[in-house]
Amino acid sequence: MNGLQPYDVIGDIHGHASKLWELLEQLGYKKQGGIYRHPSRQVLFLGDFIDRGPQQLAVLETVRDMVENGQARSVMGNHEFNAIGWMSHDSQGRVLRQHSSKNYDQHKAFLDAVGEGSAAHREWIGWFKTLPLWMELPELQIVHACWSPDAMECLDPLLDEGQRLKDAHLATLFERGSAPYTAVEVLLKGPEVTLPDGHVFHDKDNHPRQEARIKWWLDSGTLRDTALLPASIAAQLPEHCMQAELSLYPNGAKPTFIGHYWMRGKPLPLNHNTACLDFSVAKDGQLVAYRFDGEKRLRDDKFVAV
Repeated sequence: MNGLQPYDVIGDIHGHASKLWELLEQLGYKKQGGIYRHPSRQVLFLGDFIDRGPQQLAVLETVRDMVENGQARSVMGNHEFNAIGWMSHDSQGRVLRQHSSKNYDQHKAFLDAVGEGSAAHREWIGWFKTLPLWMELPELQIVHACWSPDAMECLDPLLDEGQRLKDAHLATLFERGSAPYTAVEVLLKGPEVTLPDGHVFHDKDNHPRQEARIKWWLDSGTLRDTALLPASIAAQLPEHCMQAELSLYPNGAKPTFIGHYWMRGKPLPLNHNTACLDFSVAKDGQLVAYRFDGEKRLRDDKFVAV
């Protein structure tokens, strides 16, 4: 490692504390003074700690204790961002994230655990605001869904020096259709394109969608190649090139770790310099880590899953 810090990068947890503890122990972390510690390694969390699972507060307490005691660092996931919007208001007193039945159902596990509007609720929202939207380290970089320099440049004036949210600009980030809103969507959910000719598919929560996320980690490809869709749907798309403004990921970029995409199967790198560590723990999948030791090309044998 030539003196560089070794990291264990962990994907989306979604309220599954027992899996997190099992994974940490498998990685060699021991609970000392109530905090998981490793003699030489540090965890990098990719966000999405909340919603869906049965152990919301246990996950948050485990992660926060590790972060505050130098055992981990973390970026924000879209679920933490949504939680901030759910509890925050604009200058007219309107909530920044709509309290629709769909949004409530997605957020219910966290609200039930924390007690909506309670002091604990306010405390956790305050902690979520301390999480940066992305993190670039000398040897690697992490973001919840997409490493996009264009989106980062758009947001930079609205964030503090640590890439964290500022209360003064929160309403702008939740203003649907604005450039900052789109930039946050790209970083925390990934870029997407509108499907042609009325093509529709249903997402993991069975909601109909006419927009598809794309495999931005590829350095080239057509819409059919890059759309994140079931194979049967992708095969029906016309074979045409991506739009020029959706520039894909450079081959020479440093190793980048993401979550968010609800992968299945055996954890493997997406390519030589990108790995997704979200393997659907909240849908009977696996909680996954990557043991990073400074390699410039990611390796199949560095994944650990429970």
